[in-house]
Parts: sequence; C-alpha cells; structure tokens
Amino acid sequence: MSEPHRSYWLRQALHEVPPAASVLEQDITADVCIVGGGFTGLWTALHITEQDPSVRVVIIERDLCGSGASGRNGGFCMSWMSKATGVLPLAGAQEGVRLLRAFADGVKRIGAFCEEQRIDAEYRLDGWLWTATNPAQFEAWGPTIDILDSHGLHPFETLSREEVQRRSGSRLHLSGVFEAGIATLQPAKLARGLARVAVERGVVIHEQSPMTELIRSPEPVVRTARGSVTASSVVLALNAWAHELPDFRRALLPIGVDAVITEPVPELLARIGYNDGMAISDSRLGVDYYRTTPDGRLSLGKGGGKIPFAGRVGDRFDTKSERSREVRDRIVRLYPELESVPIAAAWQGPASRTASGMPYFGRLHDCPRIAYGHGYNGNGVGPSYTGGRILASLALDRKDEWSETPLVLRDKPTVFLPPEPVRYLGSKVIRAAVRRRTRLEDAGASPDGITRALSAMVPGGLTPPPTQDG
Repeated sequence: MSEPHRSYWLRQALHEVPPAASVLEQDITADVCIVGGGFTGLWTALHITEQDPSVRVVIIERDLCGSGASGRNGGFCMSWMSKATGVLPLAGAQEGVRLLRAFADGVKRIGAFCEEQRIDAEYRLDGWLWTATNPAQFEAWGPTIDILDSHGLHPFETLSREEVQRRSGSRLHLSGVFEAGIATLQPAKLARGLARVAVERGVVIHEQSPMTELIRSPEPVVRTARGSVTASSVVLALNAWAHELPDFRRALLPIGVDAVITEPVPELLARIGYNDGMAISDSRLGVDYYRTTPDGRLSLGKGGGKIPFAGRVGDRFDTKSERSREVRDRIVRLYPELESVPIAAAWQGPASRTASGMPYFGRLHDCPRIAYGHGYNGNGVGPSYTGGRILASLALDRKDEWSETPLVLRDKPTVFLPPEPVRYLGSKVIRAAVRRRTRLEDAGASPDGITRALSAMVPGGLTPPPTQDG
C-alpha cells in the first residue's frame, strides 16, 4: 500500500507522538478480535476491558489507528438529538428517549475520559449552531424540535437572527438553533490517545495489518498478509470500508467529504467574533460544517464528494482533496475577512450513509460470532462511544440494554440501495441534482420539480432535509 495522504489532524497527532506500529506477523488467538482501529473499534475495546479486564482483545488495523474517518472528520463530538426523527420512531418512546439521553451523555463522558486519561484532544464543550444560510433552509430543524418536544426533550434553543450572526461571526447565517451539549475536538489526537489507553489496559494492537480474509466459522478467523487471529468473537468496526464486504454493499454508501484548514489567524477570528469551540453547520443536503481550533485556525468540511464503484473503497480517499478550491470558496463566502488567509492543508475521506439514515449494529446472519457496527451518516465521533457499548455487549454475548436495543438488527438490513451499476450512476445523477438545487437556493431561486425530486432521494445524513422537501 502506497503512503496515503494524511489529514491535517493526523499529521499533527503523529508529529507529536510518532507511531510505533506493530505488524501482525504470526498466527495468534484472542477472545475478541476487532477489525478497525477507529473510534468504534477503540471504544469497543475499552468498554470490554472495563467490563472484564481478563478478556484478551486484539485490534487489527489496515493502516494506523485514526487514519480512517476517525482522523479525517471535522471533530464535531455530537449527540443524536438531531437524529430524533429517526431514533424515536425506530426505538419507540421510552427506549428512544433513553438512547437519545445516552448519546448526549456520551459527549460529556468523552470529555471526562480525556481528562482522566491525560488525552490532549483539545476538547471544548461550546455547543453546536444549526443554521440556515438561505431562505430554503428556514426551519429545517422544525420536525426535529417538534418530536423532541413531544417526548419531553428540549436540547435546542431558538436564536434570533442577530444572535446567530453574533455567535457565528457571519452575516450569511439567517436563522438557527443552538444545542449546548456539543463539543469540538482534535479527532486524530483522540484516536491516538484511545489507542494508547487501550494498550495500557492490555489490548494488543496490530497496525498496518489489513484484513485479507474473514473465515466464518464457530471460531472466526481474521487473516492478514502475514498472520491470523482466531477468536471466540469478531467485531467488524470498518465504517465506510464495510462497503467492501458483500453483506453490506447494498445497505451502505460511502461518499466523499472534503475539508480544508487555514493557517492560524486568532486575532482575526477574535475580531470577527468567532473564536470559541462552537461547532456550526448549515442545513443543505451536502452539509457544510465548520469550527475553529484553539490555535486560531478555521476548518471547514463539505459533504457530497466522490462515490466509489462496486464496493471498492480501498485507498481511493487517501489522496489530496479534489474540491479544495470549492471548499475554500465556501469559507470566503461565509467569512469574507478570511479571503487572504492561506490554506494550511486540504484532505478528503469517506463518510458512510445508510439507506435508512440510521446506523447498523448486529451479527452476521451466517455467523453470529461476528458482530458489526457502522453507518453513522456523518455523525460518529460522539455516538461511537455508545456504539462501542453496543458492540462490547454483542462481543461478550451479554443480554443487556445495549445488546437488546432496537438499534441492533435481528436479521439482515431490510432497506436496500439499488444494485450496481444503477447505484453508482444514480448516485452521480442525485449528487448533481443536489448541487444544482443548492446553487439555485443560494441564489434565491426555486429548483424545478425534477431537481427537487432527485435531490430528495439522497440517503440520510448529518441533518434532515429542509421541511420544504415534505
């Protein structure tokens, strides 16, 4: 595998603490083998060690821990309150409320864990601003707030236009709501810190050891190029790379996200009025999301990037961003004061979208000793903490509130994406429609009916589409 293009976050984390990769070069055994060294895999391992320190856990990672989506995202450590329209109908009132509260609590638990374990992940609990940047996005959050209110949950504060603009530092924001219990952090530093703590607790991590074969047997075997792990249970924590397995190819769509980060300009951000750790995103289908860093940089990510064909994720996202100019132009549109500020780095990565808009947890139908969890739909940094709880219970074969939650599928996913090549070609048509719709709405024009219909077919993402979609 050629040397991949690293995100700014991961390069910074590796500069401070260089990796000491241990490649798997022999056949070994374990109680639990976790495939994937991102947030989901690492939190699963840590939850297992908390429940039973005697369990032998091995993590197999294709590259480095934090090199996948966990080290390329925007560092939004969010709850799932914005997904209430999906969670509550799926789980029911009582269990849905419990899950939403658990995911919200997970955000604070991540901050506490960083403090306890001396992980300098730049965690800042300064909230999230969910905004509209054109009139078509007005009240995009309305259905979410309505269903939360009906279940006695009130995490969002509605702000005036003046307050939204004051807090964000941008006059492009026309309205918005604020959720206080959201943090931003340096995602790669968190991932590398979690890996360090896992090793300290006895977890064995083999990096640069991609899985080459998964043998589905009563004692599953994970093979790599130079060794293998035979385990009582296997956990697949692959996120977008799960798309490479036939089991998930029609239930999961990897789609590119591109991001840039500026050089430090703390004085300029202070003058604008946006110099805390608040996360901001708009309500377009190809969501824009942005935040500042403690050293005074502005980072912006943009959804709706390239789509791989026929499950071939591989290293297709391990290159420089192909949309860095477009992403930078969005920064300038939001913050004209930053027009002359140089871009320090640009990168891309895959986000995983599911046909249902909700993540999938469960066991392989033909091999129940293999569990899986993926498909956070662009919102996995915070929820992966609770996702790890679910997978830990599945791996340990425990019957509790996590293994029995409705988020765990009892059979194969039943909501499917179209087969190839229809999916690939259709995705390109839908993506073009989304971009066309966004351009028209930003210009104050109304999209035609075909554009509206095609753009409404996009799988679930970070936020629900505007209410005008019906």
